[in-house]
Amino acid sequence: MYKSAIKTILLSFFLITHFSLVFTQVKPAASNQLISDLEKLVDKPSSINFQNTLKINNQGGHLQGIQYLNHKKKNYYILSGSSDQYSYYAVVKTGKENRVISINKILEKPFKHAGGFQIFENLMAIGVEDNDAKERSKVFIFNIDNPEKPPEQPLTIIERMGESRRATAGCVGITIIRDKILVVVGDWDTKHLDFYSTDRKKLGLKGEAPELKYSMDISKTDRTGWIDDKWLAYQNINFLKDNSGNLFMAGMTSDENGKNILDVFKVETDDMSSFRLIKIYTQRFTQNEQTRFIWGAGIYVTEDKKLKIISSSEHIEENSIINIFE
Repeated sequence: MYKSAIKTILLSFFLITHFSLVFTQVKPAASNQLISDLEKLVDKPSSINFQNTLKINNQGGHLQGIQYLNHKKKNYYILSGSSDQYSYYAVVKTGKENRVISINKILEKPFKHAGGFQIFENLMAIGVEDNDAKERSKVFIFNIDNPEKPPEQPLTIIERMGESRRATAGCVGITIIRDKILVVVGDWDTKHLDFYSTDRKKLGLKGEAPELKYSMDISKTDRTGWIDDKWLAYQNINFLKDNSGNLFMAGMTSDENGKNILDVFKVETDDMSSFRLIKIYTQRFTQNEQTRFIWGAGIYVTEDKKLKIISSSEHIEENSIINIFE
């Protein structure tokens, strides 16, 4: 009887220990830190009000993306936008006064739609498209080291042409991996992702532009290991890295149920010639009348390692607002 009880106890200990070890091995430890930071984001945002006295065209378009930039210990917000005549980005400087300090036209009609974009270090990647024919677009990479003096010319341009909707550039992400610049471009409603890369030292050289390395048809994507199988028409996609250097992509948009949506995917690649996405996290934020992710959203890590999401209003008016989820 006692021997039987001892065997039962030892077997139970073995099973508990074994399955505990198995669980530890399969748990996605590489993404734990990022998920922990994401879970700390609260649904109620803080706000920044800013003023604008500069001429801007709010007809036939709206804001599309927003990014944060720190320069010489001063904070700036860059907003991309579309209109019926031209594509543009605006620079908002915060401080004693929060105000628009420049409206920068990118291209005239038909390239009048600037989409969601990303700033990484001093590089800003932003796509502009002919959103009528939907058969061509251009991805500009700017050096925006000094937002007080926006660049007149890009470092390089990625030219895109092809089938209607497939050749658009509605949202763009950029990052640096070792000695490579990596750019991802989402087409109309983000049904496909195109990954481009180039050597960092070649960026800005005449005749050099990031090359297309891999195209992903989202409808045919392997969704093994995803937390759910949902993929949305993201208006902004931004790359993220965790403390271990693992690469992630955040997709942001709004739905018809009054929610702002953040989805996060782990990006897997061996040699940057092919890529795989694994959805690891999703979060819903309450919409309000002031800002929405579908108008403009961005995610970033501050200088003191805090994760934040920002969203914009539909247009830049005389008085406008930026919401910050932190």
